[in-house]
Amino acid sequence: MLKFDPFYFQCPNCHAWLEGRVLKSELVNEAKLYSDGKVLYDNYITTRQKMVLCPSCAHTFWVEDTVEPVITTQKPDAYIYSWATWRFYGIRFTDNKGKLALIRHYQSFLRKSHYEPKKEIYLRRLLWWAYNDLNRNYGQIRLKYFLNGSMSFGVWRCNRNMLIEGEKLFQKNRQDYTENLKRLLALLKKHPEERSDLELPEIYRELRQFDKTLELLDGLGRQTHFVSEMMRHAKKKNARVFTVSG
Repeated sequence: MLKFDPFYFQCPNCHAWLEGRVLKSELVNEAKLYSDGKVLYDNYITTRQKMVLCPSCAHTFWVEDTVEPVITTQKPDAYIYSWATWRFYGIRFTDNKGKLALIRHYQSFLRKSHYEPKKEIYLRRLLWWAYNDLNRNYGQIRLKYFLNGSMSFGVWRCNRNMLIEGEKLFQKNRQDYTENLKRLLALLKKHPEERSDLELPEIYRELRQFDKTLELLDGLGRQTHFVSEMMRHAKKKNARVFTVSG
């Protein structure tokens, strides 16, 4: 069961009030970790949304740049736009159209302005994850996911059709996906404080530079489940995002 602490903030353009939520606690056994670093708790992405598209005036801004009193834990005596109206820009994650819309949002933000490295890394990492969402859990197209009773035939078939379509869309957008990864890689090399130990090996793996992935993993000097799985996929020359645990 997920629990959240609410907070409230104003759009700096039209001064409309919006409700935000911060993850308060979670059940660890609900966690799902993917090789690209995305973590889900009960299908909730734990990474905070810092770029907001105001549901009142369509102005975009960084919520972390706001300060008191326009960001507060005290509920204001005014109309408040709910979290659902602006969370991930109101898109649906249950179909590929929604996933493509999220990709377009991130692309639009990156075109609109020049950001300091920390913010650009944040947006490009989310764009990377959004592309991977098109074929994330692609292995579930296999019949065993129906036969083992994990889902009904109807659910499995709908999920399979969406994943196959998502894979086609991913391949269609591969050039943009690759260009974003290369830019993210360059930024993370310059700013190592903004990356995890396994982020560079994973980017190289998804760029199909498998030898470079194995070289970096060998240099870590430790063998965890995550490292072992990444090595296994690199040796198999598999560049698709995979589930590490959960």
